[in-house]
Amino acid sequence: MSDDKYGPGRTLDAMNARGLAGKRDYVRSLEQRRDEEALSLLVECLCDESWYLRDLAEHALLRLGDSGAEALLPILEQGLWFTRASAARVVGRLGYGPAVPGLFRLCADSNATVVQAARAALIDLGHRGGSARIAWELHRMTPETRHATLGRLHVADRPLHERLERMLRNDEIMTREDPAGLRDDSDIVRASEEGVEWEVLTGPPVARTRTEGTDPAAPAEG
Repeated sequence: MSDDKYGPGRTLDAMNARGLAGKRDYVRSLEQRRDEEALSLLVECLCDESWYLRDLAEHALLRLGDSGAEALLPILEQGLWFTRASAARVVGRLGYGPAVPGLFRLCADSNATVVQAARAALIDLGHRGGSARIAWELHRMTPETRHATLGRLHVADRPLHERLERMLRNDEIMTREDPAGLRDDSDIVRASEEGVEWEVLTGPPVARTRTEGTDPAAPAEG
């Protein structure tokens, strides 16, 4: 993965001199603007060496929803390792289906932390309306890769694994040419799940989110 396009130097140099309050105000102002430039600057915050600034930016992008998720797709596969991990966390918690191919590729990343973040993001996404899209992408893998991937999911989240197995047996969903709009609340998916505890299976996993700007395990930063 190349780290050249995005990096700490792209974020405003003034950030180095700002205190915690300044970083909060900066990220809040970008979130309120919601324009293309503001989204780009929030993405650049994920490239900063400050954990605190990255955490603030992650939460802001989560609140921006799909518009924030779309801006993260390019850096799922390029940039610094902690930037890729941050992007994976955000798209997973948003249940953003178009990120599934990139997340599967991140599962083969050279950085173990990124791989862990990508796998956790796929599970988050699967519980937030994206299990049909995950199954659709699994169907297009080689049998060996699909088997290995499902094995890891079985260990990490058995209910999601079982649901994916059922979907993989649904020819109508798996042979769909375009996965756009393929979400768990779509008619085609809900019809395939008739008689199954759909709400339970699609509920969010055990929360792993942090309180904004706090993490007892994170180093103190200014």
